[in-house]
Parts: sequence; structure tokens; C-alpha cells
Amino acid sequence: MIYRILICALTSLSLLGCTTMRPMNPGSAELTAQLESGDHIIVYERSGRVIDMTLTEIGDGMLHGHTDDPAASPVTVDIRDIERLEVEKIDPGKSMLAGVGAVVIVVPLILLAALAASGPIGIPSHH
Repeated sequence: MIYRILICALTSLSLLGCTTMRPMNPGSAELTAQLESGDHIIVYERSGRVIDMTLTEIGDGMLHGHTDDPAASPVTVDIRDIERLEVEKIDPGKSMLAGVGAVVIVVPLILLAALAASGPIGIPSHH
């Protein structure tokens, strides 16, 4: 049983990934090279409109995507109207620290649980 718990815990740890919003230069060459379909982005337009969206495609100088609201219609943004853009990317440094920290906490807890489940340790009593 303890091995199942250990395998589940280690599998969970391997799925850790910390993300961070990184600013990007709104030049169209950089956008098309660094953005991918499925990226979570926040677009700040020159008009003041802020759009939090998931990118579905880039084409003809436009970003196409959708917001988290299922009732909302698809979103299209002209690249020329972008003042600032942030993209959510996995931060390897934070991910590594989270993984190491989780191992330092989770593994001893699993070992304590295994010891507690195995019963008291010591010299057997004679009754």
C-alpha cells in the first residue's frame, strides 16, 4: 500500500509546473515566432482595453482567441493596436524550487505515515 502512495506522490510531483506572465515586445515578427496556439495571453491595447484570452491562431496581422467565458464570442485583436502583451510561460526556476520543496516535505510525510501504519516500534511485551 505504501508503494502505491509513494508512486502517486512522485507522479504528482513530476506534474508540477510554475508559470509566470512574461512581457513581450508587440512587434509582429516576435509575436509570430514566440506565440503558439493554446498560449494564455493578456493583451493591453492602445485604446485601454485589456483582453485576457487563450490564443487560437495568428494570421493576417491579427491575434485570434477566446476568453474563459463560454458565452463570449471569439476575440480578435489587431497586432498594430497592441501597446503591451504578456504571455504565460512555465518558469523553470520556480518549477524546480517547487519540486524540490515538495520532495523535501512530501517524502518525509510518506515515511512517517509508513512508520505509523506499521505499528509501534520497540521490544515486544510479554503478556
